[in-house]
Amino acid sequence: MRKILLYIILFLSGIDGAWALPIEKERMSIYSPSLKQEVSYSIILPEGYEHSDTEYPVLYMFHGIGGDYTSWLEYGNVARVMDKMIKKGEIKPFIMVIPDGYLSYYSDTYDGSFLYETFFIKELVPYIDNNYRTRKNVSARSIIGFSMGGFGALSVSLRNRDLFGSVVALSPSIRTEKQYLIEEPQTGWDNQWGRIFGGVGKNGSQRLTSYYKQHSPYHLLSTLRNSDLKEFGIMLDIGDKEGTLCESNEELHRLLLERQIPHEWEVRSGGHDFTCWNAALPKAFRFINKYFNGNQPGNNERSLLNETPLIKMANATVYYPEQAQGSTRKYPIIYVQGEINEQQQKTLVDQFHQMVDDNKTWPAVLCFVKTNTDLSETIADIEKQLSGIRGSQRMRALISLGDNIKKSIEAIQRENLFTGIVCVNAIANENDAQNFKEAINSHKRYPRCWIEVLPESKGYNFNSSIHILLKESDLEHEFRSRKCKEANVFTYWEDWIIYLNNRIHV
Repeated sequence: MRKILLYIILFLSGIDGAWALPIEKERMSIYSPSLKQEVSYSIILPEGYEHSDTEYPVLYMFHGIGGDYTSWLEYGNVARVMDKMIKKGEIKPFIMVIPDGYLSYYSDTYDGSFLYETFFIKELVPYIDNNYRTRKNVSARSIIGFSMGGFGALSVSLRNRDLFGSVVALSPSIRTEKQYLIEEPQTGWDNQWGRIFGGVGKNGSQRLTSYYKQHSPYHLLSTLRNSDLKEFGIMLDIGDKEGTLCESNEELHRLLLERQIPHEWEVRSGGHDFTCWNAALPKAFRFINKYFNGNQPGNNERSLLNETPLIKMANATVYYPEQAQGSTRKYPIIYVQGEINEQQQKTLVDQFHQMVDDNKTWPAVLCFVKTNTDLSETIADIEKQLSGIRGSQRMRALISLGDNIKKSIEAIQRENLFTGIVCVNAIANENDAQNFKEAINSHKRYPRCWIEVLPESKGYNFNSSIHILLKESDLEHEFRSRKCKEANVFTYWEDWIIYLNNRIHV
């Protein structure tokens, strides 16, 4: 009998361990006096919720057209994403609420026939706060949405900044004024836009109602000042395969830049689908986590890298991998030399960490070296002072920008420092091209090179000469000459990282 009881106890213990995951509750409902109907929602409670008295932040998750309160569960698997990131120490737990948004754009209709925003703000948010253990302050509430939900997330949060401290919009379904005025067919526009914001049956400027302007994220952000959004976090993310949303989202990003409104912006590979949105989730959760836990940008240096260790030195800034905190592991290091400001560094490091999350590359230390700094001395100084770096030629790589190629040539002439080098829009003279070839040739197996140059670059002849010289000497290398998106020198950052990763782990 005792053995049977022991087996039962062990069995139940095993079940409890297997169930140590977030709790997903689907098809919950709340009656809405504003909408005069029951509204379904799903809720995800973090692991341990039922056995503690902890209060949690809340992330409201808006779906797109054709979706419902199950979309984020079924296609985003968001509970697992959150749980995995919590266990890796990347974020802290929060509650997720997924309300049914219908075809509302999360707004009240102009004629008062369907008061969705009223329901959400005055009924659902208070209901969640009263029935679940939530932290009831602005910084502890956020909204994320895709497509129609991205429009809603921006519109609702910007119009209710006394309730929400941050927002993430994935491929938000917004329109430029030009697109809004000429979109066809008329019946489709009436059903999607005119029915909600006014202007049914109209076209041209008659569509641009004052009610629409009060709810359009583009118009809202064109009226707000930097000071209005001082502690409000905005993240925008979209795929490069988008259709008409590409133009409208780019215009929104440019508007924010023009008005100097701080925000996160990323264009990733993908289209208008969950493949793209799921790829953005880890970054989105890290972004939201900063605001949930009082780490708004500017509060401390570490927030530059979503709480990743950051060390500033005299001639360089060093970023450790996200999992380095509390670890005694050592990592390869990639040096990047050139004029790169803090915001650019942050963007590049975030991209790198996303690549690690997506298993495109392996973790490494990234070190941004100031331009025209002696590479050999800087490397020796960094790897002597800092722990966690493998510190060998095989585990060391370089990305050199512009005229820093001369420092790169000097370094590799002195010593075989790198397993791989990426030269980007290098600027030097023909003698330097010969010196570069001879330095590479003297080491034979390492380093291997990737030469990247814009077709119209003033240094094109130099880069072309390197390519020809390396080819004539039968020295293995990669050569690329292609346009950069929006004149961004780092358009092909992922290509370079994958190349260097493959050199390090050859």
